[in-house]
Amino acid sequence: MTSRICHCQLCGAAIQRRNPNHRYCETCSTMWATLNHRRRELAREAGLKANKEATRSITLAENSRCELVWSVQVEVPFSYFASKNYIHQLSRSSGRVFVHRKSKAKRSEISAAIRSGLGEQRVAHNKLWIEILVQKPDHRGDAVNVLDLVCDAVKDAVPVDDRWFCIRQLDWEIVKENPQLIISIGQESPDDAQVCSFCGQIKPLGAFNKDRRRPLGVGHECRECRRVGRVLRRQSAESALAI
Repeated sequence: MTSRICHCQLCGAAIQRRNPNHRYCETCSTMWATLNHRRRELAREAGLKANKEATRSITLAENSRCELVWSVQVEVPFSYFASKNYIHQLSRSSGRVFVHRKSKAKRSEISAAIRSGLGEQRVAHNKLWIEILVQKPDHRGDAVNVLDLVCDAVKDAVPVDDRWFCIRQLDWEIVKENPQLIISIGQESPDDAQVCSFCGQIKPLGAFNKDRRRPLGVGHECRECRRVGRVLRRQSAESALAI
């Protein structure tokens, strides 16, 4: 097919069109390819700026406590084997560290109680808030030491990675008879979400491009960061041409 003359979409220079997709002269094509490789870098820089603007103050507001759309509370008998001070034991014969069987049993007991309490409740791929009330028989142990085992048990019971876990409340009291470990989990949104790898914001799945290779079927870069990256790439091209 005979080639025809067209104009570069960047600098306007006359060029011979070799194919229907030929839009740039050789100089602009090389520059555009370089800028295209920088698109992700530019989008990442834009995401970093958006992340800084959205970062909360270290002083939390009094009304920062979120409202949950659903919550489930379970109770299991308290045991000091739920504390991290008792989870790992040292074998006298081999000198190896192992997880105490009673700690394993307590973790399984908590997981089973949570699964039973959830029933048909769907757990979304979103923030999961955890509340813990430790009823201790005495003031011997630290209530905060049960946090690791409880979170591990919750992870076993729900289809959400623990990177989504948030501690809503951790409290304790002394209960001499029949002390319990009371655990409540809930979510403020019933919808699946994803965290943008550029701006770090939690956004609905509709804010991302589809990607079947990912577990949730979407990519890790939100459309807004990708759009800003394209805008910055275009501005960089125009600046380069102006020079």
